[in-house]
Amino acid sequence: MKKMLLLIALVVISSCSNDDAATTSQKNLQGKWKWTGSSGGFAGTTVTPKPDEVIVIEFSGSNYRTYKNGALISDAPFEIKTESSIFGDDRPTIVSSNPDKYFIRMSFSFEGNKLFLAQECYDCFGSSYVRVK
Repeated sequence: MKKMLLLIALVVISSCSNDDAATTSQKNLQGKWKWTGSSGGFAGTTVTPKPDEVIVIEFSGSNYRTYKNGALISDAPFEIKTESSIFGDDRPTIVSSNPDKYFIRMSFSFEGNKLFLAQECYDCFGSSYVRVK
């Protein structure tokens, strides 16, 4: 009987998943972020906003939106998954079940109030953002 209880307990414990990392990442990601620049591509190009251009991305609930000068240009559902990265390790990754032309699968990291998004494809761009207060 004790062996059976131990076996049941082991099955229950091993079947539980820990979504704390994804939940924490999603909470940290929520809000608005102003684009400060991007670099990458085959030529190693660096792009920054034009003086009259403001691009903001917003993570709200399970939606990812992009605004250019206040106008909504993209709206896609997203979720965070830990996935194998083209950069050689597992990373929290923003994925969408319904991507549009502005959405590419992206891994991300934070440094203070800065967000770094890395498009998960070869010769793609990495972008930096600062949190909008």
